[in-house]
Amino acid sequence: MDKFLDQFSLSFEDSFSPVNYVAYIVLCAALLYILSVIYNKYGQSISNRAQLSKVLMIVGLTTFIIISIVKSSLALSLGLVGALSIVRFRTAIKEPEELGYFFMAIAIGLGMGANQLWPTLIGFVLLMLIVVLQHKSSSSSITQNLLVDLECDTDKKTELIKKISDAISANTTQLEVKRIKHQEQSIAINFLVKVTSLEDLNSINSKLIAIDPKVHVTFIDNTL
Repeated sequence: MDKFLDQFSLSFEDSFSPVNYVAYIVLCAALLYILSVIYNKYGQSISNRAQLSKVLMIVGLTTFIIISIVKSSLALSLGLVGALSIVRFRTAIKEPEELGYFFMAIAIGLGMGANQLWPTLIGFVLLMLIVVLQHKSSSSSITQNLLVDLECDTDKKTELIKKISDAISANTTQLEVKRIKHQEQSIAINFLVKVTSLEDLNSINSKLIAIDPKVHVTFIDNTL
């Protein structure tokens, strides 16, 4: 019975070490800083990443403090569950990527607050490697919406469409026709293209101009 009641009592005097606490919170802050740098450099969110990176530090360190307090007492742990059940976020997460980085910050705070140094470090390093590799794989190609407007006679539209498609496909790794709009004396085509470099876009533009100098070519970024 005494052992059961001891679970509901605080034991900071026996287990709390100020030196270890400061060391862990400094290391936690260092990991969160690295996370914020990675988010600023490799994040794809449209919103202000610099501002969100500061919030990641606050969220992670707050989680660290909470876990370091409640881990020594079952009563505090149960009280935390009740307290968090009434907390509601009024600001919606605009992009899934933001939610992912918030969970990373919380995981760092949880691990360091529970004195789980090596699992936290190993998991953090692996996560950062995944983020960097994903960014490199996505940045190796450029996806663009290509709009081509060209004046032509009705009997030449089929031939021009083939010439335009062949000129574009020669410099792309992926080509999809999204829309073709026929008018009396003109044609408008919307392509979705994927290229490996900006030079490919310049080459496509040059080839389309060679087909007809009056062609109107528009490239629109498809990542937004």
